[in-house]
Amino acid sequence: MNDDLPILPPGFGPGSHGEEERPDCPSMPRAMRTFERPALPEPGQLSGHPIALALLERLQEALGAYRIGEQSRVIGLDRQPKADLKLLQQILGEGEVAIQVGGQRPARIQETVLAGVWWVQLQIGRGEVVGQWLEVADVPALVRRRAFAEARWPQLGELPDGLLNAGPVLVELLDAAKRHAERALATPHAVNLSLLPFSPEDRRFLAERLGEGSVTLLSRGYGNCRIASTATPGIWCVQYFNSSDRLILDTLEVTGIPQVACAAQEDIDDSAERLREIREALE
Repeated sequence: MNDDLPILPPGFGPGSHGEEERPDCPSMPRAMRTFERPALPEPGQLSGHPIALALLERLQEALGAYRIGEQSRVIGLDRQPKADLKLLQQILGEGEVAIQVGGQRPARIQETVLAGVWWVQLQIGRGEVVGQWLEVADVPALVRRRAFAEARWPQLGELPDGLLNAGPVLVELLDAAKRHAERALATPHAVNLSLLPFSPEDRRFLAERLGEGSVTLLSRGYGNCRIASTATPGIWCVQYFNSSDRLILDTLEVTGIPQVACAAQEDIDDSAERLREIREALE
């Protein structure tokens, strides 16, 4: 299946910041492309592609039925004609969120122009696609399953010289993360590193202790938000950048999934209405 359609921009990879500005979170995606509406096919073009029509109808039903907090709705795309998949991709386009999931079977995920509708591809080797599907969800189930699948609790150990605030911050984060693991944390717990005096030693120490996780997400909105799971259960690195790709807010958050990464029910409802309008325009 290595001839399947790519769904993420080729520049989606490690960050490109200079040495003096490099974020201290695990490898970040770099491509930040302007969000664009898809160029829809001509009206009537879908009449020769009944499978694409059927997939759009199933997607409409999934959007209408899904509610936040429920199990995601999945529409398999394996073994579908390439022409129909290409047409479907043209109709759904690329939205604002792109995700990479690492591990032995990595995944590339792209939100479509319909918020809460995700195009997911499982890969092996050099990007060979071995499975793909559309998923209606606040965030794809694969992200939740893989984010901390191999996470471990770090040891504090002896604090190195030159630290300002990294020690107390790590203790605070680990305490919140353990309460989160015990389901005793009622709301997400965030530490704003931008407000704290932090030396280069602080940042290195914190990055080493928290480790690098398997999920990396880039949201391209009015600004840009980069999110990465750490190797410590429940702890995420959440960073905000301005239009010049300069870091303006640097936080660590303890939660299942940062809320900024998730579609809301209003997004799902809007996507259902928008898809209905798209289908009507293509008839």
